[in-house]
Amino acid sequence: MPAQQKSKELKTFSMQVITLDDIKRDERKMRLLQIIESAGPISEKALTHLLYLLKEEKGIDLGYNFVVIGGKPVSKEVLEDLRALLYVGLIENEPRTRKLQVTSNGLEFLEKNRLGDELTKKVLEAVEELKPKIAPIDAEVELAVGRGGRKGRR
Repeated sequence: MPAQQKSKELKTFSMQVITLDDIKRDERKMRLLQIIESAGPISEKALTHLLYLLKEEKGIDLGYNFVVIGGKPVSKEVLEDLRALLYVGLIENEPRTRKLQVTSNGLEFLEKNRLGDELTKKVLEAVEELKPKIAPIDAEVELAVGRGGRKGRR
């Protein structure tokens, strides 16, 4: 009997090429970068939840639309902005925990281009207030990553 052939499906997506100048001119992405810096290493899930809470509880709309599925907020725009920030190297996924964090290039970029307007100050204050609410979501993600990475090790 001949062996079955295994094939891998290649998934592609098209994306507009984005530059650091594009990021600099986009206040939403700049605020997102500052939120990631302020929140420290944060999972994508917890970050999306944080942005949702900013909108729903604090009345701070950063221009993201959310759909709540099974009690969890999801946003296509958040994912697109994160992809753009990852693409230009301002943030990275920490390999071990898979949490988003600002890179050294990102910190340098923020130093030169930080938004200092009232809305950004209000957002960062609200992020500090909401950190305790998103901590359990981050912990849940860490446990899931930990379980996945430790199979067969004891």
